[in-house]
Amino acid sequence: SLYFVISGSFYQYYMDTNLDKNIIDLRIQNDWVIDHKSFTGRKPSEFEIQAYENSAVYELTIDAIHKLIAISPTFFQIGKVLEESTARISFFDNNNTPDEKYAYILKNKPLLLQKFPQKVIASFLKITPETLSRVRKRIT
Repeated sequence: SLYFVISGSFYQYYMDTNLDKNIIDLRIQNDWVIDHKSFTGRKPSEFEIQAYENSAVYELTIDAIHKLIAISPTFFQIGKVLEESTARISFFDNNNTPDEKYAYILKNKPLLLQKFPQKVIASFLKITPETLSRVRKRIT
């Protein structure tokens, strides 16, 4: 299934060999929550998706999406949108400095900074909380 967040927040993560949570994505109201590879391959996910707070979502199963596509090919475009979100994660992580990542959040997703604590934001940005503090000082 994939989910559309009506209210609340979610984070997607994996556990490393030290059993630390490594945040790979943060989702809030009006975002899609999905592990695209798992969804399209119909295989168990390599990642965990967990609600951070009480949340409400709409669920769409892959079978429901296939039925929607049969009704109207317009729904086929949803797959392209969801695939782009997966590509965005990799691009975001690998092609931006910590300052650029934080600036992106400030500009495009400032609610993340209200919903999640600094430790979660730092893990999402692939930096330590101390580095995040320095980044915040430089940018603000």
